[in-house]
This record gives sequence, structure tokens and C-alpha cells, in this order.
Amino acid sequence: MRSKRVQRLETTDMRYLSRIPTKIPPGRVIAHNNILHGPNWPTGPNGFRAWTWTASKEHADFVLCPCGWSGLEHYAHKDAVDYYREDPERYQRRVKELETEHGCFEDA
Repeated sequence: MRSKRVQRLETTDMRYLSRIPTKIPPGRVIAHNNILHGPNWPTGPNGFRAWTWTASKEHADFVLCPCGWSGLEHYAHKDAVDYYREDPERYQRRVKELETEHGCFEDA
């Protein structure tokens, strides 16, 4: 019997990323969660996660994301994108605070 996590991943076709992608896999789109993150952050810090999905499927409430993560076209939940677009400078200030607080990514 498959675990619930494996069943969920098979149902949603999510493939979690363990590092910052350098290209978009053929037939896939990249997406990330709503956790505050910097443009060069790997997955993991502060709960940030990213994954790929099949490009041909609809992914409810996910829209193109302007945050700059990975330097590649990617998607995020519309609420996270709206928060970023409301005040990108505020978002970046908070990212810098987190980087200082956790002592990571200062050179990123």
C-alpha cells in the first residue's frame, strides 16, 4: 500500500525540487509555495518549497510569478503573487531581514 504522501504526489503530479533549477524540464512548469523567499534561495529555508507539474494540466489559482526566483518562468498561488505585487520593496526588505536573522544568503 502506498503512503498518503505518495498517493497525493501521484494525483497532483508534483515533483519537488531539491535545488534551484537551471532550466524548465520539457513538458513541465515550475511552481513554488507562498513562503517568503529570496531570488537565490534553495528550497528548504523558512519552509520554502518548489516543484514541477505537468504543463498541460490546469493548476487552480496559480499564476505567473514576478518574484525572480530561479531566473526562470514559474508560477505561485495568486494570493502570494498579489502580496508581492502590492509592495515589492517591502517584500525584499523582509527577505533581507530573514537573511540577516538566519545568517544565510548574504552573498546570494
